[in-house]
Amino acid sequence: MFQNRISVTGIVAAAFVACSTAALCAPAKMNAIVQTGPGVEKMQLQSVDTPRPGPNQVLMKVYAAGVNPVDWKRIPATTTLTSGSVLPPIPGFDASGVVDGVGAGVTAFKTGDAVVARVTGAFAQYAVVNVEDLAPKPRAFTFIQAGAMPIAGVAGFATVVAADVKAGQRVAIIGAAGGAGSAAVDIVHGRGAKVIASGHSSQGAWLKEQHVEDFVAYDKEKVASRIKDVDAVLNMADGQAEAALAYVKRGGHLASIAGIASGDKCAAAGVTCTQIRGTAPGMTAGESLRAISKLADEGKYTPRVTKTFPLAQAAAAQRVAHVADSVGKVVLIVDPKARDR
Repeated sequence: MFQNRISVTGIVAAAFVACSTAALCAPAKMNAIVQTGPGVEKMQLQSVDTPRPGPNQVLMKVYAAGVNPVDWKRIPATTTLTSGSVLPPIPGFDASGVVDGVGAGVTAFKTGDAVVARVTGAFAQYAVVNVEDLAPKPRAFTFIQAGAMPIAGVAGFATVVAADVKAGQRVAIIGAAGGAGSAAVDIVHGRGAKVIASGHSSQGAWLKEQHVEDFVAYDKEKVASRIKDVDAVLNMADGQAEAALAYVKRGGHLASIAGIASGDKCAAAGVTCTQIRGTAPGMTAGESLRAISKLADEGKYTPRVTKTFPLAQAAAAQRVAHVADSVGKVVLIVDPKARDR
C-alpha cells in the first residue's frame, strides 16, 4: 500500500510515513479559516488542501486553537512548506491535538500522541509542526486548555525566567488579565513571589479571583503612585515598557513581550531589561512548552480559558479577544474531542 502511495504522489510522499491507524489518516481536503487581508471581515471558512509534513515535521490533527493578539497584528501569508505543500493564508499559532502522521526522521513522536505546539496556520483541521516546536500535552489539561498554552503560556513563562523571579520577591505584572499576564501570575506564584497586578478596573474582580496580592486599576489610579521599588516588572501591554522602568528598584529586572526601554535608560536606572521574542531565553518553543507542561502537571500553571468558539466563528472569537478589557484566553474548538483529556 505504501509503495502504491509513493508511485502516485511522488517524492513529497516519500518523506511522509503513512499513519498506522486508519481513523487518524488525514483526508485530502480540510476546513480552514483563510484570511486574505486585514480585519475579521477578510476571514472565511474554506475547504483547502490538507498539508503534508516534510522531514522532522509531523502532521497534527488540530482539536483546539488559541486566539492571540499576534493573530490580528500579523496578517498571514501564503506559505510553501518544506514538503512542497502550499498553505494558504491561515491565521493562528496555538494548537493542541493528536499526531496524525510523521515526516522522515521523526522518532520522538508517533501517530496518536496527544500534543501541543506552536504552529503556522492553527485555524484549521490539520497543521504541520516542526518537531522542535512540539511537546506532549500536559496530562492534567483538556485539549482546550492545552490549546491556550503556546503563545501566551510561553510568553508568561519567558518573562518570569528572564526576570529571574525568586521566592519572597514583589513582582508587578502589567496587563495581568490577558493570556500571557494570567500565565505569569501563576508562574510567579509558583516560585513563591507576590504579584501586584495592573489592569483595567473592570478586570479587578477577576484578577483577585486569581489570588493576586494587590491590584492597580490604570484607568482610575496613577500606576506609578502604587507600584514602586518592585523586584521585577513583567510587561504584557503595548507602549508600557518605558513607563514600567520607573517601577523597578535598582538591581531589579524588567522583562517585556511588548517592546522595551532603551539600553541607555535601563543602564541609568540600574535595571536589567530583556525583551522576549517568542520563547524563554536560550530555549526553543518545544523546550519552553515542556517546561510549562511540567508546571501544569505540578498544579503551578492553568490557562484561564474564558470563552470558546467553533472554528467557523473565528472572526467572532477575534472580536472578543481584541477588546482591551477582555480577560483570560479565547480558544477555537476545531474538533469536539477538544474537551477530552
